[in-house]
Amino acid sequence: MAESSDPHFRGTESDVQPQSSESDRSLQDNSIPSQPPTSLAGPKPIQRLLSQDRVSRIVPDTDSAALLSYCSDFVRDFLRSDYLFCTSKMSVATKGKILALDNRFRDANAWMDEKLTWARRLRPRHISLRYDMREVVVTHSLGGRLIRLMNQHDQLFANVLGAYLGGKIDAAEKDDALIGAGRHIRAIHRLCIPDNDRFSRDGTLIETDR
Repeated sequence: MAESSDPHFRGTESDVQPQSSESDRSLQDNSIPSQPPTSLAGPKPIQRLLSQDRVSRIVPDTDSAALLSYCSDFVRDFLRSDYLFCTSKMSVATKGKILALDNRFRDANAWMDEKLTWARRLRPRHISLRYDMREVVVTHSLGGRLIRLMNQHDQLFANVLGAYLGGKIDAAEKDDALIGAGRHIRAIHRLCIPDNDRFSRDGTLIETDR
């Protein structure tokens, strides 16, 4: 399961390529089977992405589309509810905010790379997961990096779940990896929320008095 984690773009930008791996809401901590491969139901289809109107009103920094393949409820929910909000805020961000987001992405990528290396070394059991696909607009290069993170999340999801079902790790190790992956993606969403004037030139988020 060493597929690329970069998103496949179609448009004026250069290619990157995402893929899949997160939290198991449906698995109970029962006896761990040892037979290959296991088939698990995938996330519910997305009917409509939120914040589409917000994106349609902005002037894009790039004019690209990415095809995102996902298998986890976390990525499904984040894509539906938060992705377009994030990419729209990135498109109008000032240099200070972009610098803050870049630093956050670097931390998240380093963490994901380390966890994926750990998970793949476990030689996880092969499981058959249902993947859904969705084409999403990319209005800024940081949006492409966010898609890559979502793909890394689902690669981790698939590897960690396979390791758990194969008895290579326990439930606590599984949850620690998947909760950590979600936390890093959520941190980027939280950093998108403050307005541009809340960031200094060096990328520091300026605290406001309450």
